[in-house]
Amino acid sequence: MAQKAATLNYVQDIYLERMIAEIQDYAIILLDTNGIIINWNKGAEALKGYTAQEAIGKSLHIFYLESDRREKLPERLIHEAEVNGRAAYEGWRVRKDGSLFWGSIILTALHSDDGRVIGFTKVTRDLTERKEAETKLAEKNADLERMNQELSSFAYAASHDLQAPLRKIRSFIARIQETEKNNLSGKGNEYIERIISTASHMQTLIDDLLTYSRTSTQEVSFTPTDLNKILADVVKDLEETIQEKHAVIESDKLPVLNIVVFQFEQLFTNLLSNALKFTRKDISPHITIRAEIVGADAIPGYVGDFTQTFHHISFADNGIGFDEEYKLKIFEAFQRLHSPREYSGSGIGLAICKRIVENHKGIIQAEGKEVAGATFHIYLPTEPSEVK
Repeated sequence: MAQKAATLNYVQDIYLERMIAEIQDYAIILLDTNGIIINWNKGAEALKGYTAQEAIGKSLHIFYLESDRREKLPERLIHEAEVNGRAAYEGWRVRKDGSLFWGSIILTALHSDDGRVIGFTKVTRDLTERKEAETKLAEKNADLERMNQELSSFAYAASHDLQAPLRKIRSFIARIQETEKNNLSGKGNEYIERIISTASHMQTLIDDLLTYSRTSTQEVSFTPTDLNKILADVVKDLEETIQEKHAVIESDKLPVLNIVVFQFEQLFTNLLSNALKFTRKDISPHITIRAEIVGADAIPGYVGDFTQTFHHISFADNGIGFDEEYKLKIFEAFQRLHSPREYSGSGIGLAICKRIVENHKGIIQAEGKEVAGATFHIYLPTEPSEVK
């Protein structure tokens, strides 16, 4: 029986040795306690370029950059594996021909029956393609960020420079209206009114462009803030419109969040202004603001850490709504679902809302139905201390 068990163990050892030797997707190397190579598989030969005869007996130092050798990286990894049982590392490695590859390395200590370290296994995987893809993606993201900054700076400068001539236009038109109104024909006065309306629309557009650029170019500070106060201030600013339209606004108690105050003032103003603007003629506006904490699985289409929780704040109205096919497009700058003659505005308001929410690491989504109202959902990550 003992002989049969010994034979079985011997066969298993042979199969294990052959299996490791034949694996080609990973370099699997056996090292002694000093980091000298004592076994070498086909994957190691394919990845590093050395044959088994060339590699066995050499130190693992041959795979490391000169700078890594000077910093004693091989010795540190061996020491970490010896102490902790395992060491993991990613970095550039050198092949026999001098070319580099990005290697993911796991070094594992091997122990005798009495617990002594008797050697190490070193498993290396070539992740060069992944590393190059990550580098290219990082470069593209940096380019996009730079372009966004440049576009925002341009929008700010252009909008700022347009203010002075527009002020002059509006000033001269106002003078003509004051002094020449009675001297103009009916058509002439109609044209003046159109110029005033167009200039007013252009002023709104410039103001919104400036707001849009400010959300990315300004240095901002986050402050713990009671959103109930921000809502109260915004409602007060919109009081005239609210009374004129006989609107009803009801709200849950909103949380205290760490936010950029002026950006959230703009966010609430834009969302409430939209709800007050896109109303039905046959019914008074009713705006409902709800607040709750939800899990990540409650966010449609969410991709990320599903252990994260979020503050969910929604703005729902009973206005004209919109077709669901436009639920993403409405957040793009200058996207309009209705004619400027029907509803005034620059077409930037919801793009500003999206940027503000994203500045706070959040998500904004919209849902609507034509002639049945719209709801805007804001999801902002909670802090660990907020979840009870």
